[in-house]
Amino acid sequence: QITNGELGGLIGLRDTVIPGYQTSLDQLAYDVATQVNAVHESGFDANGDAAGAFFAPLAAVAGAARAIAVDAGVAADSQLVAGSGTGAVGDNQTARALADLRDARVMSGGTATAAEAWSNLVYRVGSDLSSAQATSTTREAVVRQLQQMRDQASGVSLDEEAATMLKFQRAYEASARFFTTINSTLDTLMNMVQ
Repeated sequence: QITNGELGGLIGLRDTVIPGYQTSLDQLAYDVATQVNAVHESGFDANGDAAGAFFAPLAAVAGAARAIAVDAGVAADSQLVAGSGTGAVGDNQTARALADLRDARVMSGGTATAAEAWSNLVYRVGSDLSSAQATSTTREAVVRQLQQMRDQASGVSLDEEAATMLKFQRAYEASARFFTTINSTLDTLMNMVQ
């Protein structure tokens, strides 16, 4: 199993992180469709008839975000949108009840509004992204430091090598002068003896 490195991160993203986001988004879509349909079905349309579902009924939470759609009948005829709570002309109880869903805590098991549930999902995505970027930056800095330490221990410094070469060159020149002086001294001694 690959759990580390870029490949491990991509596999974790594919198998864990993105499915978690999809599950949250599916739950949000399912809750919105269910709540809107419950209120919409309790009202009456513009013709004074009992209204049906506003969204096409969703079979399950899984895949709800992909499947959510306005009911085909409502999409084809706007007169089927429920606005009245009694069927009387001018009554807007259902329209107000639908608008009140915006501030109602009907999402996430009755603990959040639709806007809060959406904000929580967006915050989670942003937080995960920020955390991943910070971790990546930190690890890149660690790798750079390790490379610098390695280069300091095993790398070749051109300045140090040039200084060492000059030192050996000076030592060679000094040795050459020493032997030249010795040779000259010996030549002088030999000439004196003769």
